[in-house]
Amino acid sequence: MRRTKSQNHNREWTPAQNTDQETSLLEIIEENSQLPEEDQARYQHLLHMCKNETLSDDELTEYQTLLHQLEIRNLKRIEALMALAQIKGKRHRK
Repeated sequence: MRRTKSQNHNREWTPAQNTDQETSLLEIIEENSQLPEEDQARYQHLLHMCKNETLSDDELTEYQTLLHQLEIRNLKRIEALMALAQIKGKRHRK
């Protein structure tokens, strides 16, 4: 079965494109590794209070909001890690 020109182009990813895509993915991974500094500090404080069972209702709501934001960031980070692993895997199979 013959491949069309566009099929061959999609299959042949150049190293320069990999580098750009990898750089972008690494930035996403780093950016989403934790909350912004102030929010991360607050989250850590609230987490400590949660473990000690000393959160007020308002603090619990704030903790849950920050936890949700962190979960979203973790999902984005994991998706970027998976995409990066696919790129690396394709490179090693050649």
